Amino acid sequence: MRKLTSTLVAAVALVALPHVALAQRTRVAAASGPKNEIGVDLGAAYSHTGSGCTANCGSFGVGTPVDIRWGFLANGPLSFEPRFTFNWLTGGGGHVLSFDPDLNVIYRMSHATARRGMYLTGGLGLAIASASAGTVSNSATQLSLNGGVGKRIPVESNAWRLEGFLRYNFKNSGKGIPSSFNIGARVGMSFWR
Repeated sequence: MRKLTSTLVAAVALVALPHVALAQRTRVAAASGPKNEIGVDLGAAYSHTGSGCTANCGSFGVGTPVDIRWGFLANGPLSFEPRFTFNWLTGGGGHVLSFDPDLNVIYRMSHATARRGMYLTGGLGLAIASASAGTVSNSATQLSLNGGVGKRIPVESNAWRLEGFLRYNFKNSGKGIPSSFNIGARVGMSFWR
């Protein structure tokens, strides 16, 4: 319970800190227009291991993954967004640490702007995992594809961002890692700089 409380406090601090920093900016700087969208997301996801799984192939996680986003805004409907996802799972005498860097393209739908409205996203990334059980530790990397649909909801100078996503991790035959997929939702806050 203490770990859960600590994680929630850290997430709230990450969401609140950029907002406090943005409040220090002058109106002149804000009038020039933002060039980047910075955000932090929390999510819930169902994960299923595909090929090679013999038993207990699915799991459900809430509160993780934690995503950090840094989007580069463009004048047209497309923008690019690197994402970094961190996930920590523990149990059964071991743990798994997952770090997933992705590069996504965001397409703003019809009347949407960079600060509000519906969007589609898709990208390519890596799923880097490090696992340990007792004294044995292993790490592996998988190529992954992801896609989703989301909506930005403006709140003062920021925006809530809601997104449903699907992620597919390809099999890594060299390390014996089977393919897997995740389906879930993210809720986060976006700030412009």
